[in-house]
Amino acid sequence: MREMKMKTPVQMTDDLARFIKETREDAAFPHESLYVDLLEQWKVLSRYQLEYADKESKRLYNAYWNSMSHWYKIFDKEREHLLEPTALPSEELMDFYSGLIEDLMDHVLSLVPPSPHSTIIKLTDFRVLLSNELQKIIQLDLGIQGPIDFAMIMDYWKMLGESFDREKIK
Repeated sequence: MREMKMKTPVQMTDDLARFIKETREDAAFPHESLYVDLLEQWKVLSRYQLEYADKESKRLYNAYWNSMSHWYKIFDKEREHLLEPTALPSEELMDFYSGLIEDLMDHVLSLVPPSPHSTIIKLTDFRVLLSNELQKIIQLDLGIQGPIDFAMIMDYWKMLGESFDREKIK
């Protein structure tokens, strides 16, 4: 097993892109694959220029990438098993997972500070970028995910929520 050093957002993005290419996950349509949707999100958010950010954007950026670093560690450990065929859980269990994911999603979305409507929004405002990217990933089709994908999706939202809670993002 590889030794896990802290990877930068760009390194995590490049590694996820390699995983997607090697596993042919890139053949999925938009919003069918967590990994493809997440790669698109990471491509946008990893290019963010932190040196021009205000204090709140820096806090949000750090909280986001801290949670993604934790998610990536799980991904890296499980990558060999992620795309193995597994039996789908019962419909009741899928509904339960979907409900849990939606609750976690709602919690995270409630924590992302809204863009101030009365002021001019700077292009360097991380809130705008993150909010736009989260709106895209909530379109992920939960009805076609396997059990391992459900776990990875739950971890994604749970870790984001925990990181934002810890940083008192609001």
